[in-house]
Amino acid sequence: ERTFVAIKPDGVQRRLVGELIGCFERKGLQLVGLKLLQASEELLKEHYIALRDRPFYSRLVKYMSSGPVVAMVWQGLDVVKTVRMMIGETDPADSRPGTIRGDFCTEVSK
Repeated sequence: ERTFVAIKPDGVQRRLVGELIGCFERKGLQLVGLKLLQASEELLKEHYIALRDRPFYSRLVKYMSSGPVVAMVWQGLDVVKTVRMMIGETDPADSRPGTIRGDFCTEVSK
């Protein structure tokens, strides 16, 4: 099983890439693809198409195109479930300590 994970522009800017990769590796997951890219608004609009009717959609696309993103593909047993548990709730305020969002996020949009 495989899943996609992105390190958003603020995570790249804050130099968290190595630390976050280490979190997934220590969990026993295998990194099978990685690319540093500056995502275009066109690509982001396609990626987030399911959210296009949400009030935050335009801000999300603008934020995600504001700097480089690290796109990764991870592989492992129950990787989708494992990664969701590791990342935590969408709102960092609701994410428990020990999750990526609980430990590293500063605001919902970042």
